[in-house]
Amino acid sequence: MKKRIFSYVLILALTLGLAVPVWAEEEPSKAGVTVNGEEVYYTAEIYDGTAYIPFYNGVQTLRPDAEITWADGIFTAAAEDLTMTVRVGDPYLVVNGRYLYIDGKVKGWADGTALVPARVLATALGAWVDWKDGTVELCSGGVPLAEADIPYDETTLDLLSRVITHESGNQSLKGKMAVGNVILNRVNSAKFPNTVGEVIYSPNQFPGATNATPNAESILAARLVLEGANVVPGAYYFNGAGKSCWASRNKSLIATIGGHSFYG
Repeated sequence: MKKRIFSYVLILALTLGLAVPVWAEEEPSKAGVTVNGEEVYYTAEIYDGTAYIPFYNGVQTLRPDAEITWADGIFTAAAEDLTMTVRVGDPYLVVNGRYLYIDGKVKGWADGTALVPARVLATALGAWVDWKDGTVELCSGGVPLAEADIPYDETTLDLLSRVITHESGNQSLKGKMAVGNVILNRVNSAKFPNTVGEVIYSPNQFPGATNATPNAESILAARLVLEGANVVPGAYYFNGAGKSCWASRNKSLIATIGGHSFYG
């Protein structure tokens, strides 16, 4: 019955030309958008301080040479140096084999519009973005992220994916990313070894973890964090949520995500 009522509401809204969010959220505020100094015909939607713009329109104005298609729920933008895809509800955008995290997920409207953060789209396309006087300012002219420049190798991806699966294979994507972030935070700290392999194989840290078979979401989480996404900045330790350990007694709690607490 609930599904039938929702369908009636959706049909009525489309008939009246109303925009209906795929998920119920607070009504976003709006902001103007300029591209290369010129005001464009679409606006940005502001969710929790993040400016989202329509994927189709954003690509169309930043890369007018790209062909944009939609099939099976996926938008694809293609040009000689570009293959980029997004799908409403996914927490990432894929550009030339590179995975960029979208914390609030790709948002969507019942009319088929997909909304992505302006900053993520700009990063993907090699564009520049700024916020000035209530307007999102975009500038084109750079080149898209390239697969040849992926900042990790397959061995590192495999190792990190195995540890993520072993430590958090039953957790949400964000929980999996947080475990990967702990390892990468250590790599980037002078207090720990300098590579993913050295951190993982440090004595008594992740025993047996590399024997796990990575699942698909763990591989995705590893890709996202290796591309720079960090959901627990400053966290160097984790343990089961609510469980006592050296970190819980001696370090500050950064966040609790699902079944794990993260400390730094």
